[in-house]
Amino acid sequence: MKLSELLYTTIKNFELERRIELDDSTFDAFTFLAAKIGHKNPSTLRKMCESRPAGSNAAKLGVEEAIIIMSATHDYRLFRFIEEQLKLKQLQSKTTQLNIFSQPMRVLGGGR
Repeated sequence: MKLSELLYTTIKNFELERRIELDDSTFDAFTFLAAKIGHKNPSTLRKMCESRPAGSNAAKLGVEEAIIIMSATHDYRLFRFIEEQLKLKQLQSKTTQLNIFSQPMRVLGGGR
């Protein structure tokens, strides 16, 4: 699952719960959460939920924003996702380092 999909699911689940809790079918979680994280317009938060090709200029979710959203929604799947992504990046970095050191000197440019 991508971060954008997880964020969308988190927000929509929160929206459904709040609509039932408040008995208000017009409650908009994007507007509510955008105000919580300090965005003037909920469109930025909506853009974070859009699936985009790699390398595009998609809006990015910051750690502080994620913490505020998790706190408001009481849904901590974002934390687990971010934690898994960090572990994956760390593993990839170690693998890259090991691959560099396992190359013969001539491949690395040190041989004649």
